[in-house]
Amino acid sequence: MQVGDLVKFKSSGAIGTIVNVYAPDNPKGFVDLLVTDGTLDNTACSSGITSMSNGMLWRTAEVINEGR
Repeated sequence: MQVGDLVKFKSSGAIGTIVNVYAPDNPKGFVDLLVTDGTLDNTACSSGITSMSNGMLWRTAEVINEGR
């Protein structure tokens, strides 16, 4: 997964865009995501920006459109 990829979360169906990747080959690295479909409304991440480990992203989401 890389910057610009559009990902879909398997359990919620939420869609996000990867905006930063830190240590992309390391499961303990992190990604920043922009989720603008309202899934994060009324949460601590209501701005739509959230972060998660690469390992968690790999387990819970799939790329639905690769960035160029």
